[in-house]
Amino acid sequence: MTSVPYEYRKIPLYLVDVPKRRVRGERPERVETLAKDIAVNGQLQPIIVVELDDGRFALDDGALRVLALRFNKADEIDARVTRVSWLTPEARTVRGLMANLDREEYTALERCEALYTLKNAYEVLHPDTRKGVAGGKARQKSASEIFSFAAAAAEATGLSRRSIELAVAIWNGLSLTGKERLRGTAFERKQSDLKLLSEEDGKVQSDALDLLLSTPPEAATVADAIALAKGERPEDPTEKAYSTFTDRWGRLEVRQRRTFVMAFKSEILAILKEQGDL
Repeated sequence: MTSVPYEYRKIPLYLVDVPKRRVRGERPERVETLAKDIAVNGQLQPIIVVELDDGRFALDDGALRVLALRFNKADEIDARVTRVSWLTPEARTVRGLMANLDREEYTALERCEALYTLKNAYEVLHPDTRKGVAGGKARQKSASEIFSFAAAAAEATGLSRRSIELAVAIWNGLSLTGKERLRGTAFERKQSDLKLLSEEDGKVQSDALDLLLSTPPEAATVADAIALAKGERPEDPTEKAYSTFTDRWGRLEVRQRRTFVMAFKSEILAILKEQGDL
């Protein structure tokens, strides 16, 4: 990614504009925790901003630091400043999201959204990385010139290509209303739950969320909610465990089966005696 000029300086805190809708919302308890740390140790990392033509600063990265310093009633904040004329909107999007993707504060839903947003911005900046274009050049034996979004994001963030592709697919699969209903719930933190929902159509997603978010909940898990929404019977956990065990038993070597039998020998003998087989 091409670098752009910037400078480090202190800027007035009241001139920093934090976007009303950030991919990653800052939670009050985290703001207060960082505010206390900054009060003792100072601001360790500058925020990243773009200086606009009107003299204000648009925040690209560092919302938590801004809110923490506002909590402390600070007047200024350390910032890395780039002029607006030096950046395209897509470059700003890529820069801000790349700075946050490897942090724990993202929920699974937020990470999916961030990677989806990043993909769109990255492909505007690098048109050759779009799937169709890249595939065409690969067929023309110029694949070495193509660095796909997933590969670039994987190198920059440390995430695997598969995890990046999966996150984008999940975001694409979730309905718009489903995404909004999931925010702030426990389900937005578990990617496997989001994946299950994303594989269903919008009506099933809506009906499943009705069951999960009712008071009290009418389904214990996302899998159960989806089954009920489709008019099916949820799989009993005990039956599932039994089915898994019997399936795997047939794949075990004789040595492994004998080890299992010896480990549970007393229980097996007791059951056989009870049934009159001994």
